[in-house]
Amino acid sequence: MRSSASPPGSERFFVLDAKNRPVEVSDRGEWSRWMSENELIFRRTLLDESGVMVTTRFRGVSEPKTGKASLFVTRVAGMQARDNQSYGSSTLAEALEQHELVVQKILRMLSER
Repeated sequence: MRSSASPPGSERFFVLDAKNRPVEVSDRGEWSRWMSENELIFRRTLLDESGVMVTTRFRGVSEPKTGKASLFVTRVAGMQARDNQSYGSSTLAEALEQHELVVQKILRMLSER
C-alpha cells in the first residue's frame, strides 16, 4: 500500500492501517477492495425504547472541497427528520468521542419528553 497525493479537486481515498489510522491510497480499485473486505462499523448504539440508532463508521473518502478529511461519520437514525444528523471526524478517536456525545445528547432529549 503506498500513499500518493491526488490531483486538486478530486476525491481522495483512504484505508486504515493496523492501528486504525487512515492511509491515503492512489488506486480506487485498491480502496474499493479494502472497503469490501473490512469491517467499517466501529460502534453502533441502539436505544431500544425509542428505536433510535447511532452508528459510527469509516467512510474512507474525502470530498474534494473540504480542507480537513472527514473519514469517519457518526449518523443518527430513527428520530424525527430534523434530528437525524451526521457528524464527520478525521480520526477514529474523534469519531468515538463524537459517538458518545451524540448518544448522551439523545438520551437527554428522550428523557425530557
